[in-house]
Amino acid sequence: MQITPAGLLQLWETGSEQTLIEKTLLLLAKTSPAETPGTLAMLSIGERDEMLLTLREYLFGTKLLNTAACPYCSNMVEWEINSSDLHLQPVPSFPVNNYFGFVKNDVEIKYRLPNSNDLLKVTQSADAYLLNPEKLLTDCIVDVRYNNKALGAEALDKDLLRELDLQISKDDPQADIGMLLNCPACLNKWEAKFDIVTYLWTEIDIWATHLLHEVYLLASSFGWSEKDILNMSEQRRKLYVKLIQA
Repeated sequence: MQITPAGLLQLWETGSEQTLIEKTLLLLAKTSPAETPGTLAMLSIGERDEMLLTLREYLFGTKLLNTAACPYCSNMVEWEINSSDLHLQPVPSFPVNNYFGFVKNDVEIKYRLPNSNDLLKVTQSADAYLLNPEKLLTDCIVDVRYNNKALGAEALDKDLLRELDLQISKDDPQADIGMLLNCPACLNKWEAKFDIVTYLWTEIDIWATHLLHEVYLLASSFGWSEKDILNMSEQRRKLYVKLIQA
């Protein structure tokens, strides 16, 4: 894997008008040039997030710093963790097209794991999913058999769907990372969800804004081109910026 500052900056600019899911697929395509965004969109959420976590370590290291608001008193709580502790499944191999089986009370369900295509559908047709909270789950059902006879997914009862949902969580653990936090102000304990997609793109946004500021300072002071500045090492750029600000 090799992503230059110029390459990451270009990707950041290209994805600026895209949804979070779309720009994430663009980012993964950059790291996996042999795969298309369409293929990467078929990765399960956990497989995708495992690739993003690995990419984040490559770009910014393993230390994760974040804040979360206590749901009881709204106090902001800071937490820090090493991302090496968050790898719950291996980096996926290609092609991806895995199906799973679930059997309960003579009902056999063939299903796949939710992927980025499913999340794109949710964002594009939010009302349909709000009206039917189980639609995302039933979208992932490929085939249902009851005593070897075909059955529609809509015929499954809520208890069976709930069990299937729990099974999918076990099949794709990277998709649901929770952090156990303690509030020092009110001593409340709760589980906060960690979303690598939002976290990584927030970091990239901050990085890009900071880098463009450095480019502006160096270009204004020395007349260097953006290309020349971006080709410098981070250490050299920062040293020049310090000389300007001294």
